[in-house]
Amino acid sequence: MEIIQFLIVIFALFALSRAILRFKDNRLTVKELAFWTIVWAGVILVSFMPSITGFFSGIFGIGRGIDFIIYISIILLFYLIFRLYVKAESLEKELTFVVRKLALDNEKKKKR
Repeated sequence: MEIIQFLIVIFALFALSRAILRFKDNRLTVKELAFWTIVWAGVILVSFMPSITGFFSGIFGIGRGIDFIIYISIILLFYLIFRLYVKAESLEKELTFVVRKLALDNEKKKKR
């Protein structure tokens, strides 16, 4: 096993352990845990069998396996950024609602 493969596997196992801990703390849903388990298991699989990327790159008509990995990584990053954006917008709306409600409640108390 090459040193880079060893480091990749160690990092993926560490990241997977973090996801499992977040699930146990009820900070991740079952779907989110499944997503991260698939991602990190895929990283470990590709680390042990790098030729698998060549197989998939051939299916999708991409020249090299590493190009396939880069394309998938970029797509995954865009998806995660989108999820973060939606979550931030939702939190902003909730915060605005709470602040307005508190302001109106305080105003009512002052008038009494």
